Amino acid sequence: MPSLVRRVKTFLGRIDRRVFPPQESLDALLRAAIAPDCSSVLDVGCGQGGSLLRRVPLLPFSVGVDLHLPPEDPDVPRHSGYVEADILALDERFSPGTFDCVVALDVVEHLERPEGLRLLGSMERIAARRVIVLTPNGFLPQPPTPDNPHQEHISGWTVEDFTARGYRVLGVNGWKPLRGMYGLIRLEPVGFWLRVSILTQSFTERHPRQAFQLLAVKDVGDDTASRRPDSHSPQ
Repeated sequence: MPSLVRRVKTFLGRIDRRVFPPQESLDALLRAAIAPDCSSVLDVGCGQGGSLLRRVPLLPFSVGVDLHLPPEDPDVPRHSGYVEADILALDERFSPGTFDCVVALDVVEHLERPEGLRLLGSMERIAARRVIVLTPNGFLPQPPTPDNPHQEHISGWTVEDFTARGYRVLGVNGWKPLRGMYGLIRLEPVGFWLRVSILTQSFTERHPRQAFQLLAVKDVGDDTASRRPDSHSPQ
């Protein structure tokens, strides 16, 4: 009987993970925005992990840029290369049109608004095809953590901030009131409300003002020529 119970729990767990995959929507949206026609990606503020590589596997060429580069870790997917630099000085390191796609995932909210606007301008110049930004919907108060002072949120960004610059905006991570600091579910029981959040994703994707996070995508330029990896070295 105990073995039967374990098998039933395992079976139900598999169904649950298939029906409620917490990151599948964001992963699919990123793949759809990057993979079809972008062979090179600059990951701005890449941080300590290889999140972009996990979400968009088999990228031909990608570079992470951050003031603090990630340590060598064989268990973490890595970019093709890294540049240690201040992300507010991108124009000093990369020429216009250097990468097909430039992304900043959970970055602009950690900057003062004028700095964030400056960063967006740099990204739009460096990208030959597309710019992608992921950020909370509006200002989300979030303090630094003991092990990472850079977790603090300083600015908030809205749908209108991005549409005014020519971005199309999708909502991700479900209905905004269900999540709080660090993207964690705010209500109890967490497991139930996490599933509710996932179920609301299809609605908030089309109605980003109701979503917890915004995925803003802007097509730039008309250059459709493929770019060779050896053309992406920083200045």
